[in-house]
Amino acid sequence: MGVRPSLSIFDLWADLLRRSAVNSNFGLIMEEISIDIFNLLDKQPEPARGNVLLAKPTVDDACFKRSVILLVDHDSEGSMGVIVNRLTDYTLADVIEGPDYFQEIPLYMGGPVGLNQMFFLHTLGPDVIPNCIQVARGLYFGGDYEAVKRYVACGEPVEGKMKFIVGYSGWEKGQLADEISRFDWVIQKHIDEALIMGDQEADDMWKAAVESFGEKYRTWNNWPTNPSDN
Repeated sequence: MGVRPSLSIFDLWADLLRRSAVNSNFGLIMEEISIDIFNLLDKQPEPARGNVLLAKPTVDDACFKRSVILLVDHDSEGSMGVIVNRLTDYTLADVIEGPDYFQEIPLYMGGPVGLNQMFFLHTLGPDVIPNCIQVARGLYFGGDYEAVKRYVACGEPVEGKMKFIVGYSGWEKGQLADEISRFDWVIQKHIDEALIMGDQEADDMWKAAVESFGEKYRTWNNWPTNPSDN
């Protein structure tokens, strides 16, 4: 019975490289499979003002988990958006002095940046709120603050017409593109105004947004909110 000669250092190195390549390819294959479960291998459109960013089911960041974000600005230097489904425990009365019914107007958290700033998203347009920016058909952002206060103080309807938002979500140059390339977000170009201005709970609005993305994304709604609980 012969004795197998010892492997040379070159043989060992070649074997390690071969195993490394196999394991690496296997990892890439598994990563693509897990990504494709959520249909994230589809080419995403370039982000633009008025688009909606929908967090994929596995995003577990406390701020952005199951978030629906409206992009209110986007250019080559960066992006700005507001989360529209993150209701807080605060009301307009906590930040503005006014009539008692201010306590019935909720505040939303738009993101982790500028939490000392309040923004407003509305459907009223420049005839009611001058200097606002149209971000999508029927949707406007910001405008003359005094006009907003007058509108609300007069008891005009707010539900479905205005959202008061504290803070925003910001991305520096290239940052959002990197996150999209990591499949953290999918982009919806055409948005439902009623959905964006609705007052659904965070998870319910996220699920409704998933439905609006079409049949192929509906499996997202089967993904548990807290997978570790299963």
